[in-house]
Parts: sequence; C-alpha cells; structure tokens
Amino acid sequence: MNYSGRIVIISVVIVMIVALRAYGTLYYNFPSLQFPVVGVFILLASWVLGTQYDRLKFLSEKDNLTTLYNRRFILEAFPKLITSVERRQGQLILYFIDVDNFKLINDSRGHKIGDQVLQRIANVLLLDLQKKDLAARWAGDEFLILSTTTDASKKEVLIRHIQNELKQASREFNLEISVSIGTAVYPDEARTLDDLLHAADLDMYSLKLDRKNTNIVARIDK
Repeated sequence: MNYSGRIVIISVVIVMIVALRAYGTLYYNFPSLQFPVVGVFILLASWVLGTQYDRLKFLSEKDNLTTLYNRRFILEAFPKLITSVERRQGQLILYFIDVDNFKLINDSRGHKIGDQVLQRIANVLLLDLQKKDLAARWAGDEFLILSTTTDASKKEVLIRHIQNELKQASREFNLEISVSIGTAVYPDEARTLDDLLHAADLDMYSLKLDRKNTNIVARIDK
C-alpha cells in the first residue's frame, strides 16, 4: 500500500494551517501558539483519513492475497494501455499463466500452503517486469502479464526466469510447482482484451496437450 492519499492530504492541510495562521495573526491578532496545537490535531485527523483513502484505493486495485493488480484494475487500465501502444505504433503481448494441478496442491497440502504457493508465484512474476508492464491475478489460480516488450529474446528471458524460479520454489515447498503460459499479441492476433485472453487461452491449452511429451512452459518462438 502506498502513501499517496496521506501525502496529498497532509500537504494540503499544512498549506491551509500556515495560511490560516498567517491570516489570523495578521488580521485578528490570534495568539500564534494556538495554531500549532490545533494544527497537530488536524494533521492527525488528516493522516487517519488519508490512511483510509489509501486502503480503499489499494483494495480497489490490488488482489489482497498476492498484492498484484486485480481484474477490475486491468479492465480499467487496458484501454489506456492500448492508446499508448497505438500512439507509438507498437505491440502488446499478453501472457496468460495457469498454475498446473493447483487443485491437487490444495487437496494434498491444504489451502494455507496453496495460498503461499500463489504468493510465491506472484513474487516470481514481479521480478522481471519492465517499468510499464502490468501483472495481475486474473482468477483463482490464473495470472496475466501485459507487456509492451515484444522482443523475442526478452520474452525468452522472462519465460526461462519463471521456469527456473518455480523450480526453486518447488524445492522450497517440497512439491512440484509449475505453470503453463499462453501468449497473444496485439494487434496481430486480437484487438480486444477478451479476444487476447481467448487467443492466449487457446495457446495455453494447446501447450498443455503438447506437454505430455515435453517440459516446456510456453512457446518462445510463437
């Protein structure tokens, strides 16, 4: 949770207190010592209000378990992201990430461990994000990344990194943790979020079928 609400409110209140103190002292001869005392109480109240604002903003944008962005935020941010991509005549790649056999993890190790696995995966996804990339928890065991970096080599680095980090996580939890990743590119394969998700989901499903004979997590050369 960031402090933007608290910072804005406190800044405004400080300016108001200084202005009122100067005005009262200059025109009404108010005792100047009263203003700091009153100001302290006003600042404390403002901090509490700012904290509530920041908390509500966090809950409206972030997933409470993983602290990644939530579905609602992505739905609101996607049109703005597309506008930026079109302005640069660029591309956008959507990574759709599904945790393999997550129900089995919950059933065999319990929901507490399942939640910890989701948190670990979320941390892995955040490690290699570029500045303008967005990572979100889309549903229970589904994640997505929206990235304007479509270079094949960087895509390979991201996927290999996820694969290697999850091998480490598997050792930490003493269970197999893996994901399947489907991808779709805007505007080459789809132009709406729903269509991108559908294309990436089909790619991921095809990958799951192929993984019966391979151990790849995504198609790097797609």
